[in-house]
Amino acid sequence: MLTRHLAAVLALAAVSTAHGEPASPLAPLTPTAPSTAQAAARESLALPLDEALGIAAGNNPLLRGARADADASSGTFMQAGARPNPQISLLQEGFGGTDRTSTALLNQTVELGGKRQARLDVASYGREVALASLDARGAALRADVIAAFYGLLAAQRQLRVAQESAEIAARSAELAEKRARAGKVSPVEATKARVAATGVQIEQANAATRLTIAAEKLANVTGSPLVRGRPVSGDIESVPAIGALSQLLPHLSDAPLARAAKAETLRANAAISVERAKRIPDVTFSVGMKRVVTGGVPGNQAVVGVSIPLPIFDTNKGALLESVHKAGKASADFDSETARLQLELTQAYANYERSNLEARRLKTDVLPAAREALDAMSRGYELGKFAFLDVLDAQRTLFQGQSQYVQALADAHFAYADIGRIVGVPLADVSSRNTADPSPRLP
Repeated sequence: MLTRHLAAVLALAAVSTAHGEPASPLAPLTPTAPSTAQAAARESLALPLDEALGIAAGNNPLLRGARADADASSGTFMQAGARPNPQISLLQEGFGGTDRTSTALLNQTVELGGKRQARLDVASYGREVALASLDARGAALRADVIAAFYGLLAAQRQLRVAQESAEIAARSAELAEKRARAGKVSPVEATKARVAATGVQIEQANAATRLTIAAEKLANVTGSPLVRGRPVSGDIESVPAIGALSQLLPHLSDAPLARAAKAETLRANAAISVERAKRIPDVTFSVGMKRVVTGGVPGNQAVVGVSIPLPIFDTNKGALLESVHKAGKASADFDSETARLQLELTQAYANYERSNLEARRLKTDVLPAAREALDAMSRGYELGKFAFLDVLDAQRTLFQGQSQYVQALADAHFAYADIGRIVGVPLADVSSRNTADPSPRLP
């Protein structure tokens, strides 16, 4: 409907010229320039990508949860290195008379078979899993913020186009009504203009709704209400460049998700050592003093003992078998994760190249040709060589190309963000970068 309206604008302008009437009422409207104070206020309120990333780094609840999990893993490692506590026992035999015995013992269990070191290994690899998961959460959040940011940037541009088109539609419909009443054009032309104006108004409402949704997505992913009501500032046509796919694939071994899967495999293997060490009994040493009263005469005796459990019924065989199979599963999961990351990176890179190529072709070939065709159709319609539908088709082609161009640019930014998520670009507060090109670069 937007393209039909704009075609009708050109058609009515041509008819006005042919009848000697000025075409200025149908000239494309130039948005009223805001005052200096309004422009300064809007510029100061605009949210750049760097600031959005910083807000998300400090407020996103999923990232805060990942940080808490990583901090908790340090406590797990600390507890894994703890040794068994000593025990104090007191035994009293006889409470009256001339014969009684009191025994005080200090018991200390000594772990054998490398149990403590095995626990430390498991906790250490568990901490690596938590830290790698934190990096993965940060990279995913960074990608989400970039995607939401450029989604909102594209929605802002679409809304501006729709608003300008709605203003033109209202004026063209009004002029078409006047010319129809004067009998200079067919009433069908006025009807087409009214329909086109209504269609543009609907498109403007839809664009405003899409803008609201895009703004809410950015607020949701940052986890802060501070971004609500703030426009974003950036250059959507500046798509960051990245290296070749062959240069990115080797980085997958250092990707956070790959590191987490590898650490999980090592932790599962270390758990086998823990269960195997449990099959070796621990030794408990006892030392103390016994006070014996016989016939009213007291006496002291030293007491020394040792206690070793006999692994007859429970040999921990089942737990050991379970840990072996879990280690096998972890190894299979690591292989699966590596293959999945490689596939996702290949797909994201293909989308990045496709979107970039599409945007370049649209900008250099399609859009200039569409504008030239529209100009030619408009002049031909003005001279009576083309029908109104020809102008309408040319207008539709141009505006579809413009919409496709904006979408291709957005898709390129989305694919770039996805590549950063897969490779594992960490989320960090970026303090200084040129706001004309706010998009970060992959290492």
